Amino acid sequence: MPASVQHDDLHAANLYIEGDRLRVLDWGDASISNPFMSLVVTFRFLEETNGLAPTDPWFSRLRDAYLDQWGTGLAETFELAMRVGMVAHAIAWLRQRDFLPPESILDFDRWFTVILRRALRSTVEPRP
Repeated sequence: MPASVQHDDLHAANLYIEGDRLRVLDWGDASISNPFMSLVVTFRFLEETNGLAPTDPWFSRLRDAYLDQWGTGLAETFELAMRVGMVAHAIAWLRQRDFLPPESILDFDRWFTVILRRALRSTVEPRP
């Protein structure tokens, strides 16, 4: 899989509809890496915000729709990219902590704990 742009913050609050066009905004966390990593945050929001269980069929349907644009037989590559992407996402978050004002650290740490637990869990437990 060639490196490409990956958004790294793709969730409903960064999608806007203008007429019949969909726009993706907030590219501040984007990088050049495996494009499958774009769904790390998307999947996290589906679980945390929408309350979907990791086994919900929406995850495999979304994965398959996304992979359809890249070719066939990529489910295993996708799962590996998601696992690596969760760890990379946690590292990216951690880099931000040193630049926060003291009054923001507690809230940051609360959310970083969620991110870090997901990343660590992904290293030993593949997605269902």
